[in-house]
Amino acid sequence: MPKSHCGLLRPLQDWIFFGAVAVVLLLATARFSFAQSQEIKADTFRIKSNSFILPQPTQKKKYTHSMGIQYVIVPKDWSLDNIQAPMFNYNGKYALPKGFNIQGTLSTIIVSNRLSAGPFWNYSFTDNFHVGVGYQLAFNYGRLSEFGFNTVLTGWEQQPSVTFGYNFEKSVVTLRGDLYYTTALYLSEAGNVIPFTNGGVNGYSLTATVEQRLWKNRLLSFGVKLSLLRYHILAWPAFPVNSYRYPVPEFQIGLKLGKK
Repeated sequence: MPKSHCGLLRPLQDWIFFGAVAVVLLLATARFSFAQSQEIKADTFRIKSNSFILPQPTQKKKYTHSMGIQYVIVPKDWSLDNIQAPMFNYNGKYALPKGFNIQGTLSTIIVSNRLSAGPFWNYSFTDNFHVGVGYQLAFNYGRLSEFGFNTVLTGWEQQPSVTFGYNFEKSVVTLRGDLYYTTALYLSEAGNVIPFTNGGVNGYSLTATVEQRLWKNRLLSFGVKLSLLRYHILAWPAFPVNSYRYPVPEFQIGLKLGKK
């Protein structure tokens, strides 16, 4: 290439080089500024106004929901083995005036299902400490036609509860106690129905849950539940005939979904 052309190209190459450097610097600056704005935005996040599990009064007519998985450890006396089984659940909460709301939960693994719903009243003692008292009516339904079974279980339970919650700046901790009272159970085997209509206390449970931000307004919760029960809907095919209560540990993972 002639020297005159090289002399003309060299300034162009220099401009291209410096232009590329400038673009890289601009992109880096924009990324840094964006990261800073994200950090500032994250710093303004307050979990109290976004929490799903916190028992606090909220704006009326607001619907929030979450989905999750429950890992239930079935007692050996029920299954002849130590089984860890997951149940999938969907939770919904609709806010009413004066601290009330309606809460519902659907838990299922197809062969075992539990639907519960009922009113809750929530009150905030301080900006951080809250309490909720609730009552739910639960419907249990199980159907098993495999492994030599041709069995259907239906039944009703009542579930009063009390929940205490404390919110920090970026996390929420709750402690919930439940009582399970069985109103009636019906066990159908090949068309023959065995009723259990005397009623009685099925058991109790205590659940501790921690909730933290995952991204944006999506929150992740992790809970440990310790129950003392005569039976659990997950293991209804092994419905015990005695009156003993068995310890049933459970681990819960939940994800709060967007507002509706």
